[in-house]
Amino acid sequence: MDKKGKKVFTSLAVLAGLASGAGALNMFVNRTVKAMLYRHHKEDDKPSILETKYGGKNVFIKNRQGIKLRGILITENLADITLVILHPFALEAKDMSLYVPFFKERYPKWNILLVDACSHGQSDGYIRGLGIKDVNDLVCWNKYLLNEYGKDHRIVLYGKETGANTILKAASKHLLKNVNAIISDGAYTSVYDILGYRMIKDYKVPKFPTMQMLKRKIKQEVRINIKESYPLMLKHNDIPTLFIHMKEDDFVPLDMVYPLYNANRGSKVLFVLRDEHYLYELKETDDFKNTLKEFILKYVNG
Repeated sequence: MDKKGKKVFTSLAVLAGLASGAGALNMFVNRTVKAMLYRHHKEDDKPSILETKYGGKNVFIKNRQGIKLRGILITENLADITLVILHPFALEAKDMSLYVPFFKERYPKWNILLVDACSHGQSDGYIRGLGIKDVNDLVCWNKYLLNEYGKDHRIVLYGKETGANTILKAASKHLLKNVNAIISDGAYTSVYDILGYRMIKDYKVPKFPTMQMLKRKIKQEVRINIKESYPLMLKHNDIPTLFIHMKEDDFVPLDMVYPLYNANRGSKVLFVLRDEHYLYELKETDDFKNTLKEFILKYVNG
């Protein structure tokens, strides 16, 4: 995970110390849920290479709750394909800027739309959806692209961590139209699983009863079931999906990708990035270069 994305989780380390040292587990759970779920202020928007180098423009839509969502759209003349990029938890669209040259170098004729999830970046909202409630917002962006470019426009979806899980759930529920392919990068098996893993690894908090308390508190606060199983969902995904994961992923462990890949019903490819930390750091000699090329050729350009 990007350093910026660790802000929320880093602040929990102090709380974890309080929980273990003073036995105040209930206080730890309450403050953890508050830190995860709620955004307390929106940071100012700052220029990036998305605008200065690639001519990206802000586009805004409203979701089903009437909340304004921001995307950054980079257009190409006569493009008939748009790549949509979804960021991880606690990051924003502009934190994905380095993925743009990676994809532009390979697919220069594509549009690229980078989306700020609700309560992230320059999108409005107070409550974060943890990739679960964000599914309906992705459907709204899907409709926006088809309204803007026509019913024959093709779409490719790329998501990192929480962004990937948002895509996988939407695809499994058959909510998306004209999506030819999905690139899932660093997805996890459930919010419950990844939170449990981080609680033990980062904060030395016992998984039981901490996770049961977190699950119940989140359900009470925002009606989200963090135990939703993505492998179970993926039994219904028919959209061709390329699963990629870093071997030394420092946030989502590698072993979470295998249940996702194995359960996926439709066409699928799995690639483990052995040396690189992020997709955009791939060397030109990397085998993944051909894997991606063949995947896109078969399911998007074929």
